[in-house]
Amino acid sequence: MNPMATLKRPSIKEMLEIKSVAIIGVSMNMGYYWAHSMVQWEHDLKVWFVSRRGTEALGQKIYHSLDEVPEKIDYAIIAVPWKYVPGVIQECVQKGAKCATIFTSGFAELEDDEGIQREQELKELIHSLPIRVLGPNCMGLTNPKLGFAFMPTAKRLAGDVGFISQSGGVAIATYTAGVASGVGFSKLFSFGNQIDISSTEILSYFEFDDETKVVGAYIEGTKNGKEFFEALKSLAAKKPVVVLKGGRSLAGSRAAASHTGALAGSRDIWNTAFKQANVTTVETLEDMVATLSLFSLSPAPRSRDLGLIAISGGTSVIYTDLCLDMGLGVPSTSPETVKKLDPLIKDVGTGLGNPIDMAADYYHDQTVGEVIRIAGEDPNFGSLIIEADVHNIHQVSTIMDAADVVDGFWNVMADAAKGVVEKEKKPVLIAVPEVAYPEARNLAWNIFIDRGLPVFRNFREAAGALKRVSIFHEIQDRRNS
Repeated sequence: MNPMATLKRPSIKEMLEIKSVAIIGVSMNMGYYWAHSMVQWEHDLKVWFVSRRGTEALGQKIYHSLDEVPEKIDYAIIAVPWKYVPGVIQECVQKGAKCATIFTSGFAELEDDEGIQREQELKELIHSLPIRVLGPNCMGLTNPKLGFAFMPTAKRLAGDVGFISQSGGVAIATYTAGVASGVGFSKLFSFGNQIDISSTEILSYFEFDDETKVVGAYIEGTKNGKEFFEALKSLAAKKPVVVLKGGRSLAGSRAAASHTGALAGSRDIWNTAFKQANVTTVETLEDMVATLSLFSLSPAPRSRDLGLIAISGGTSVIYTDLCLDMGLGVPSTSPETVKKLDPLIKDVGTGLGNPIDMAADYYHDQTVGEVIRIAGEDPNFGSLIIEADVHNIHQVSTIMDAADVVDGFWNVMADAAKGVVEKEKKPVLIAVPEVAYPEARNLAWNIFIDRGLPVFRNFREAAGALKRVSIFHEIQDRRNS
């Protein structure tokens, strides 16, 4: 009888039942990076430090070997030189670990015979043991709800966005930027060379994970294209999936091969598969975060038609052109809405059409709040984009010696915008242009985030996210009808 036939290896769901973690290879390199990552948030996890050299780190004992750890462990983070990895894996199994992150590199991504052979031998070993592995050459797992992290000094924000990444750096950047934009995450997986747990298996896990509403992915390549695309298609039929494909160019494909040993494959094949599966694609991390935030934080747009609220006639023209170029609609304000706005907006240079150009009336917080409320009720607008002009408000409040009440202005705007979302079930996007005055901008940014509104660094970013989300829902509605 083949002993492998009876080997029980944990599923992803089972391996995420974590109560204790051992960091093997705790080192002063990078300032005890892994130790800081795992103890920065308050949690109930037991975290053990292991290193042949150390005695203490961050006020906590370092054990000289895994055998010395007095209890069983559920998860291991392995950060030792490659030649010690196989032995450490076997020690982890003996200690009860269900899963391990292999941070160590030096395998197939080297693109030499020795590295490829080492990886094959490690793969065969792991598949003979009752343990699951992320990696090698990866950051592994972040689970904010559990308090499990692969980056230090990070804000903790649990939410409904799942993320997978072939690159640890991309995963760190996406989480950090996402949280700064108010996006909470369910789980993030950095899977590196994927000799055991693959992108395909993670996609299948997210399909049935109740904590995950939308999934983002950075993919360089896959070792089993057919299974990957089937899992992607099945997931995207139930939840929005946003993908940034690395290695689209020839030079990028070469870089992907040297990064994780992945074959990037034909650009046309990937694009066709994404289109067939109704997968949303982006080309930058900024657009990834923007699109995930809109999927996560907002109701579905009723249409591609939107209402714009701004302070400047010039920017209103620019934004209208931009929206039309993207395939978004900028319909006229309805006569009923114009009738309601007319008594409110009185300053010279204003416009009641769409965009609603408020000119100097923009500086009156109660007027802005009422305009947002009225515009939100307009049946012509499937969503709103509001420009939060921090630079104008900062300049005027400074010369009027009113800087101490600016937060009240942004609170009124944020409350009105959130009211539209809750009452009208429409997305309201806030664009906070990166013009100047970073401190004043951060004040406004955080007020909008506190209301759970999707916030963007410029109008183009907001409009692009709205276009992508709208297209996804249009296709999904057609396929479900």
